[in-house]
Amino acid sequence: MAKKINRAELAGKYAQALLQEAIEHDQADAVAQEVRVLSQLMADSSEFNRLMTSRLVSMRDRKEGMTLVSEKLGLSELMRRFLGVLTENGRTFVFKEIETAFIRLYENYKGILPVFVVAAQSLNDRTQQHLTDVLKEIFNKEIRLDVKVNPNLIGGLTVQAGSLMADASVKTKLQKLNLIMKGVGI
Repeated sequence: MAKKINRAELAGKYAQALLQEAIEHDQADAVAQEVRVLSQLMADSSEFNRLMTSRLVSMRDRKEGMTLVSEKLGLSELMRRFLGVLTENGRTFVFKEIETAFIRLYENYKGILPVFVVAAQSLNDRTQQHLTDVLKEIFNKEIRLDVKVNPNLIGGLTVQAGSLMADASVKTKLQKLNLIMKGVGI
């Protein structure tokens, strides 16, 4: 019986190889940008997504498609070779997982801390910059904010940096108050 492919492990190996190659050629920042562009293209274009993920696309068509996309986007030779290896090995279908693993490795290499923020309403640029500055001071690292809006929080926000979580949402405060009131029989 064939061994089932562990997509995360496979993606991690490709991501590590890509980052190592990019570092050796002093192209880590450029390659990170290209990985993001390709990932966004997969999200925006059903045709490109199908080219990358469908088992129904022939090897010849996939190679031609990759060449055309690489030329149109002006991808670096390093990224073109990487896409060629993925295509030859029949592994383009794990590109989204490769992107996730690559960005995590890249940010670790660059000393960037991803911070996930959920706010009750949109944060303006000034507020985001202030939050970034405060977090930079606390963690002594470059910060990449990933902000999402969840109106169910009523007000406030939650911040997650690695395994640390700070919850300053009105919803959580009301839930805690409710538990306290139940505990004293109100």
